[in-house]
Amino acid sequence: MERYKNQSDIFTPIDIPIHIIGIGGIGSWTAFILAKMGCQDINLYDFDEVEDHNIASQIYKEDQIGLSKQQSLQQNIKDFSGINCSLFSIEQEINIRRGIVIIAVDSMEERIKLYNIFKDKDVFIIDGRMGGLQLEIYNSPASQYNETLVDPNNVEPDACTAKSICFNCAIIGGLIANFVRQYLQGTLPCHQVTFGFNDLMLLKK
Repeated sequence: MERYKNQSDIFTPIDIPIHIIGIGGIGSWTAFILAKMGCQDINLYDFDEVEDHNIASQIYKEDQIGLSKQQSLQQNIKDFSGINCSLFSIEQEINIRRGIVIIAVDSMEERIKLYNIFKDKDVFIIDGRMGGLQLEIYNSPASQYNETLVDPNNVEPDACTAKSICFNCAIIGGLIANFVRQYLQGTLPCHQVTFGFNDLMLLKK
């Protein structure tokens, strides 16, 4: 397709379902970038409404405050890419059977719940975690995802004024989208990435 000719030697969209659970700072950017890459089967799972503090770091507009995040992001992605994302309630996560699951939720408790949903399913998980000026991404088959989880009691919460900033959200979204590309091409090089903006230190394994 003419629209994607400048990336055709880098990535050709493949028809595989991509499920994004949580469409805030990580999930909204990831969905936006994947759509701009030409991914056609993007499925969004969330229940929140757009709030004023979301405007600074997420893919939402000021006039969408108070509206559904799902419907707002669906419209924004349609406007900017022509891609029409599908919308699902959080309860419908249990119906996911195949494809890529991008986990972009806020808590370890939620990640543990999702592991128990997906551990016996044929899905590949990409989990983005972010706090202030640091990001982490974990890539694994669903059956091995529990190896990335920790006791929720050992997770220190970020101060409410140091949770996210737009450049971190944009970069983690771009990295996750690239991992989708590499997974689909069979060239995914690592299972974990950690990056800090203060020291510009990238660690991978």
